[in-house]
Amino acid sequence: MSVSEGSVGGGFSEWMGVESLVEEDGFRRLALTLTPRHMSRANRVHGGVLFTLLDTALGGAVVNSLPEGKGCATLEIKINYFRPIQHGRVIAVGRLVNRSRHTAYAEGEVVNEEGKVLAKASGTFFITDTLVQSERARL
Repeated sequence: MSVSEGSVGGGFSEWMGVESLVEEDGFRRLALTLTPRHMSRANRVHGGVLFTLLDTALGGAVVNSLPEGKGCATLEIKINYFRPIQHGRVIAVGRLVNRSRHTAYAEGEVVNEEGKVLAKASGTFFITDTLVQSERARL
């Protein structure tokens, strides 16, 4: 895939304001300009926002490495949070590390505008035969 700029796919990520910056084989870079809706009661970005960015970046890196039409589903993600953030723009990067026939492993991080790491994650993804799964296929 090539470099693209714009909103991400639709649904939840689009509602959050996630932007796609780079889509390449085994790699994805996203951005998010923080707004009050991204904040926790403590007036810093909610951990779920950073988790969503990392899940989207890692999963996208996996999907970008697959043949057209195939997809993936998150099996597990481990995330470490390093520092809070209250405003600005953040960048999330996901990189495919390893892919077998049925699973893939990816890693990534979210950084602030100064390049300081806010959070890191690693995750395992199940490779699906289609990008969108029918209700029956999920059983």
